[in-house]
Amino acid sequence: MFYAPMTGYLIVAAVSVVLIVAVSRQAIGRNSAIGIRTRHTLASDAAWEVGQRAGLPYLFGMAVISIGHAVALLCVQLLNTTTTGHILAVLGWVLILVCAVLAVRAANGAARSAGQ
Repeated sequence: MFYAPMTGYLIVAAVSVVLIVAVSRQAIGRNSAIGIRTRHTLASDAAWEVGQRAGLPYLFGMAVISIGHAVALLCVQLLNTTTTGHILAVLGWVLILVCAVLAVRAANGAARSAGQ
């Protein structure tokens, strides 16, 4: 029953980890396909690097939340407690969206500062 949200959480975790590793190793330059892309982060290479680094803590948070909620939903599935599972599923996605918004805000603010 909770396999779809679990799969979604694991996909979010995998993408977050790939981005964390890529940004940490400076493996991705400014582009329009991957990373935190806003008008300010795409303005220059320096703004891109600063913006991506500013968003890293939130990407890490997204990975931790995603993995934690996937494990929690697996436990809920095994215990057959559907009400708890529904609450966890919704809560996890809300927390992930909050982290995504905070990552974009942090990256945008840092990129704007680097561009001045």
